[in-house]
Amino acid sequence: MHSPTHRTTWMDWARLVRLPNVFTILADVGAAFLLVAHSHEPLSRFLCVLAAGVCLYWAGMVLNDVFDLEIDRDERPTRPLPAGRISLSAAKTAGWALLICGVGMAALSGFLPAEDLPATWRPGLIGVLLAVAIVLYDGPLKATAVAPLAMGLCRALSFLLGASPILSDELAWFQFQPHVLAAASGFGIYVMGITLMARHEAGVSETTKLAAGLVVLFAGCGLLAFSPQLAGADAGLHFAAGPFALLIALLSLTTLVRSAKIFTNPSPERVQLAVKVALLTLIPLAAAFALLGAGPFYGLAIFGLVFPATLLAARFQMT
Repeated sequence: MHSPTHRTTWMDWARLVRLPNVFTILADVGAAFLLVAHSHEPLSRFLCVLAAGVCLYWAGMVLNDVFDLEIDRDERPTRPLPAGRISLSAAKTAGWALLICGVGMAALSGFLPAEDLPATWRPGLIGVLLAVAIVLYDGPLKATAVAPLAMGLCRALSFLLGASPILSDELAWFQFQPHVLAAASGFGIYVMGITLMARHEAGVSETTKLAAGLVVLFAGCGLLAFSPQLAGADAGLHFAAGPFALLIALLSLTTLVRSAKIFTNPSPERVQLAVKVALLTLIPLAAAFALLGAGPFYGLAIFGLVFPATLLAARFQMT
């Protein structure tokens, strides 16, 4: 319950949506768009699909805490809902409103006027699928063995959402270029690995499960590194496949070093720090794909999201 003198503030909502994480969504949705469009044009579709990705991600964060309220009362009592800093009814309203808004903006991004691009229903379809995956993960699948897979699917769909406003409907139903599908799958597998590592971060984690998560995470990195080799000659990529694979390996090194340290002492603090580093690494990995599709300026622009994310991560929890 709220205390008589307490008023909900933007800080409470920032904690609820895990504010630093939003930069990882801006990064991979934006990078996917840039990978296909090779620039930020058409700007209206770019901004609209970014907003859709943010709304859907925030919806997932809010509804996650709505569904987990009773668990959080025991394991995370300082979170905004169990602490009574945001009411359950307000969180439910915000979560479902953000979900609906995200789907609507995803659909809109495919119909905004764009020179040389026809209207496309594909972003709306991806938005609906992503919304369903979010609700399934937050609700019935959270406590099951397939929860990490569902979380990975959410991240893969977020990447495809970013690419979808640029693709014409000449491609069949759910068809994307092979290198785009491989990149989306790589990000999904990477996040699946993070989820496996973080499943028991509030308590004592088993080293075998941490190891399994780490193996899955680096399998995702491997697919990310390999994905440009699936691109056709007309993909317009700015980076050769070999150097790109080396770049992905270098960007993954920090996560490897930080994750390796948890095996000597898998305390909640160490596991949570390793998970935080792995989440933040999503941004430079996405920046590599912006570089691949649109060149150095866009790669640096996406990479720049690391700085606000890192600053906010020092103040707000990411998991």
